[in-house]
Amino acid sequence: MNLLQRRLQDPEVLVRLNAFFLSYFGWIAFGVLYGIIGRWSVDVTPEFLRLPLTSRDFVVGLVEFTKAIPPLYSLFTVVYYLGFSGSIALIVVYLLIYKKDLKASDELFIRYLMAYAVAGSIYLIFHIYAPHIVYNLPGYNSSNTLLTRQEFVLPSLHNTIITINIATLWRYRKELGGKTLILVNTLIPFATVFLGHHWVYDVLAGIALGAFISKVTDGRTTRIPETIYNLEVASLRKVTVVNFLLAVIVLIVAANPDRWLEIINGLLTAP
Repeated sequence: MNLLQRRLQDPEVLVRLNAFFLSYFGWIAFGVLYGIIGRWSVDVTPEFLRLPLTSRDFVVGLVEFTKAIPPLYSLFTVVYYLGFSGSIALIVVYLLIYKKDLKASDELFIRYLMAYAVAGSIYLIFHIYAPHIVYNLPGYNSSNTLLTRQEFVLPSLHNTIITINIATLWRYRKELGGKTLILVNTLIPFATVFLGHHWVYDVLAGIALGAFISKVTDGRTTRIPETIYNLEVASLRKVTVVNFLLAVIVLIVAANPDRWLEIINGLLTAP
């Protein structure tokens, strides 16, 4: 029996894996609802642009510098598009499936929940827009997707999650897998700035938030009700498969939401 099969028959792993799925879906639901509940959020972008390091020349200069070095541009592009979802998936697989580190997985789960809650609360109060939106840089997608909205910039939740990932992985920094994941996560903040997706300030704010959350949750674990453990492994596996398929569908739709909206509208209006 291989490692994956053993993990998928372990109720402690399955329960936690589904908890990660549900927290991720919860954040997606918040993003969808934000179109309604976020209408009172104050746009402070004009005030934000008074700060240094926010000028068009600075932003365009960073992007052009990166594009002028093709290997660097390719590296940052790959790292960036590993993305929010990819960075979460990799660390969950490493800690929960590969290492079966339940303590670290519990810490990670609690930290993600706090990150979603704090960042979401801030976005409901005020927001700014990303550099590529403000300066209308060519070649960027400015539409909202199931995974994010253009208002979700300060603090950078992407970089909050990255910081949480690194803090949680730090105990494995001497192992090859841990080193690799830490390195990839470390590159993401630079990629977000040099590609024009984030400002310097919201990256720093995201890192600070991630560090704070990691500090206050150090050693925290979740308490899972005994009734959940009493569920049959087969039932837990079915729930896991459903959640996995739902996550795949979300990623596929998010990759080209406009196209899928056209398809759905076409099906609904077809005679």
